[in-house]
Amino acid sequence: MAKRVVDKNILKLLKRWLKAPIVEEEGGKMTYRGNDKGTPQGGVISPLLANIYLNTLDVAMRAVRLVRYADDLVVLCRYNVHKTFDRMTEVLKSLKLTFNPDKTRILNATEGRFTFLGFTTQIRMNPRSGKTFPLIVPSKKATTHIRKEVKDATSRKNLALPREVVMMKLNETVRGWTGYFYYGNCSKAFAQLKNYLEERVRGYLRRKHHLKGRGYTKYPNAYLYKNLGLYKIPTTAPWTQAKACGRR
Repeated sequence: MAKRVVDKNILKLLKRWLKAPIVEEEGGKMTYRGNDKGTPQGGVISPLLANIYLNTLDVAMRAVRLVRYADDLVVLCRYNVHKTFDRMTEVLKSLKLTFNPDKTRILNATEGRFTFLGFTTQIRMNPRSGKTFPLIVPSKKATTHIRKEVKDATSRKNLALPREVVMMKLNETVRGWTGYFYYGNCSKAFAQLKNYLEERVRGYLRRKHHLKGRGYTKYPNAYLYKNLGLYKIPTTAPWTQAKACGRR
């Protein structure tokens, strides 16, 4: 940064970020220890600083397809895989960085799958055309997380809250998750989440109003969306809609 920025106040602020102490909680007690490893884990400025610092890597690896967000990255190459990996190792070493051994691996995407930024990707073959395509879906961890969020929002502990408050929080959570993962081959995951969301809301209403049965008659889907204003999760992937528009 100092090569391009001369404002001493900005540089002073950046140095304070880089030296921010590490905070840990053990047994309800907060402890602080010095930091000599650089950007703080989870710090709001960490992605920006990582992007600046790793620009050297981006430039050095222009010959291959590198997809990177902060310090998470995927390299796509058809040939010279190990040579490419060795080259990246050298560049990172020059920056005094190393790969995380627990998260780093080399795989053939036609035989295995990998998860990156919440999406799981694998090369599949279309049985109709015989052509291969990247199957990109929300990861199992991501879908498990949103289902837990929905379950917590509609749990018994929230029965005393006004219905409008619960629905607002639920809609914010689901809309945000859907907006991020509305990509690739998300139709199946979205359809499953939509069904789960409807069942959880219906169960929440039954418990809140002490009703027996499954609640389909009292609270059909039309009631959930029109009367409660429940966010309606799309069940078709964006590429299918684009294809349909192209046919018109």
